[in-house]
Amino acid sequence: MKVQKLYPGLKRYSYFLTKNKWDAEDLMQETFFKAIKYYHSSEISSALLNKIAYHQWIDTVKKRKLEVVNTVEDEGKEDNVRKTDRIIDLVKLLVSNLTPKQAAIFILKEAFSYQSNEIADLLDTTEMAVKSTLHRAKKRLKTDTSLQSIDSFWQEEEREILYNSLYQSLQADDPVVLIDCISTLHLLAEPQQKHSNSPLNMYSMAA
Repeated sequence: MKVQKLYPGLKRYSYFLTKNKWDAEDLMQETFFKAIKYYHSSEISSALLNKIAYHQWIDTVKKRKLEVVNTVEDEGKEDNVRKTDRIIDLVKLLVSNLTPKQAAIFILKEAFSYQSNEIADLLDTTEMAVKSTLHRAKKRLKTDTSLQSIDSFWQEEEREILYNSLYQSLQADDPVVLIDCISTLHLLAEPQQKHSNSPLNMYSMAA
């Protein structure tokens, strides 16, 4: 009977802590449960119930905050996984369909917003050549390029180097790795196939 008389006071205090009736009701139940479990009925008072309710609510708030943090972290991890998958798909697309120079220029321009004159300085070429190469790269990505092989532009070792550089720069959102790679790759220099006037070699010289 004594515990029942304390009910209205605990109800008001629980609502004061939680600011809504659903949490208040849950808090009251938890408080009464702990009071009956750990204390003799003669020890239970309004002050004791309020103390138990206060600490119980603090624990509840902390638990909820932790759940929110964990949820955000999990979503962040999922976002990172999705980002990695998108980057891998993009890099595979570039090295499979573009020449080394086209891939490098495309990423510098489209991913890192470099100006054509800045890219020209990096590649030791002209601004007009950069714009022309970028145009061809976009065209190749939009159309079926299966009849126009680009294997002759690539050496396997350098393909791997550029692939890794593109991936690392995109993953870190920092072009430094790619820029450092440009200075070391011979494939990004002026094309070597200059002895034939065939359509493919003319394309090579423009790549």
